[in-house]
Amino acid sequence: MPMRRVMLAASCWLLLISGAAQTMPAPAPTPAASAWVTALRAAVPLLCTETALGSRTRVRGSGVIADSSGTLLTAAHVILEAHSNCTLSVMVPDEEWSRIRRLRVFLVGDCRLQRTLDLAICRIRPAENSRDWGYIQAAQIARRQVISGEAVSITAFTGWGVLPLTRAGHIKARENYERPDGCYCNFAMDISAVEGMSGSPVISTQGEVLGILTLAGTGKFRGVSFGASMEEAAEFLREQGLVTGR
Repeated sequence: MPMRRVMLAASCWLLLISGAAQTMPAPAPTPAASAWVTALRAAVPLLCTETALGSRTRVRGSGVIADSSGTLLTAAHVILEAHSNCTLSVMVPDEEWSRIRRLRVFLVGDCRLQRTLDLAICRIRPAENSRDWGYIQAAQIARRQVISGEAVSITAFTGWGVLPLTRAGHIKARENYERPDGCYCNFAMDISAVEGMSGSPVISTQGEVLGILTLAGTGKFRGVSFGASMEEAAEFLREQGLVTGR
């Protein structure tokens, strides 16, 4: 069964990261650092478990848990590219990612898309035990403007790893960037992105999720990534019942 394979993948990945997690640096015990750690834990990997013969489970993208009822934010193209014979799930840690002991599997469903901004809001539910709701950690979603020059970080999951990959940089510009697929992004960052980082939360130094990464720059834009801000998506978030912060 697909879910059995998802659970097996979670167990294998936990063994792979158990040693590496011990080396993750602990942030200074300040309110800002605490908020950043909360946002970091709310970032989760999206996994695709194929149901065909010879199936495999792999990272499809990244996302962030937006509230305690299991609302997930990610990039719309991550959901659209998951074909019909793919079971989507997310792995939620039972502790901070630096002290993880077990991964809890949540199934992804009921996705609503805002294709112009390349954003998706989905609902997740425990795959095994309703008590797993207690492990949900919601990030602080902020609908304020992103500021050119502001320090931010991107937290993502790529390849075969479940340990978060975090890259730091700055908001490069605030303006609309038209895309060939008809979507657009409304800010850029001087952070390079790789496969699996689509849907990653863009986190401020205060632990606010300011936006979602939706596009990696190529060619003359290599080393730059683009995203849609929560401010720009405020109407869509309200329509889907997600109450954002300031």
